[in-house]
Amino acid sequence: MNLLRILLAGLLATVFSGCSQQAANSAAETAAREELARRNIPVTLAGLKQSTTGRNHDGAYLFEDTGFFAEISDANFRDALKHASASGNYGLYVMLSRYGADQVFPAGELASSLNQAIRKNSVRLAALLITHGAIPGNDSLFFAAYQDNYDLAALLLANGGTFAAGENSGALKMAARLGNLKTLEAFVDSGQAQQSQIDQAILYGALTEKIDVVKYLVDQGVDINQGDSDGCTALHYLSQDGTVDMIKYMVNNGARINATCRGAETPLKWAHYGDNTQVIEYLVSVGATQN
Repeated sequence: MNLLRILLAGLLATVFSGCSQQAANSAAETAAREELARRNIPVTLAGLKQSTTGRNHDGAYLFEDTGFFAEISDANFRDALKHASASGNYGLYVMLSRYGADQVFPAGELASSLNQAIRKNSVRLAALLITHGAIPGNDSLFFAAYQDNYDLAALLLANGGTFAAGENSGALKMAARLGNLKTLEAFVDSGQAQQSQIDQAILYGALTEKIDVVKYLVDQGVDINQGDSDGCTALHYLSQDGTVDMIKYMVNNGARINATCRGAETPLKWAHYGDNTQVIEYLVSVGATQN
């Protein structure tokens, strides 16, 4: 008899618990629909977009309570992905990560959205799009070069990104020029960049006085005297507008102080181009000539 009572009590508790949960879900749905109606937002894809235009807008959570995402069509899911990339709305990202796990779309349908996510420096959005079929294009790594984000660059390289074609071929140069060292490190660590691309990057780091980029590349084995198409070296570029400390680093690590390019121009001459007085004085003190 006691066992029967225990079983009956358990059954009743389960029933009442289920009823309570259903009631709670129903109340949440009603409240969400009323709030959306108060905001004049229809429970449609257009309404979802309207309620998630800003990064912190809460519309996606209300739409979840209405049951919208549980019944979302493939076409609407794809369009919601595109909208999330454009708006950067965090709640929508959460919902799309929670629902639609089996939906994979042709890469071309999500290509521009992936690049939007890259421009927003959003690893999570980029990863979500890749999960649903996006593939890095011939310009995706170039866009990533504008961000200083190791994880973003590594994600793209692990999922089809390549330096072999399009604007991507200049991705290392751009990362170096902007001083985005974390991204440059991911590019180099991937093992996918050609050595010539890595070697040339030192010149672009020097062009904008990004000495940390120069030091990193030297540590990676790049020749400190690597020349451009005219034979001009990182020391030439740094001498024009860099600091004495930068030049000291170069000289102490084997940079040729009288290397010539473009008609016998030396680093000292480039320092004169930039009217870089302190660097001029230092170069002269270590034996530089102007030519």
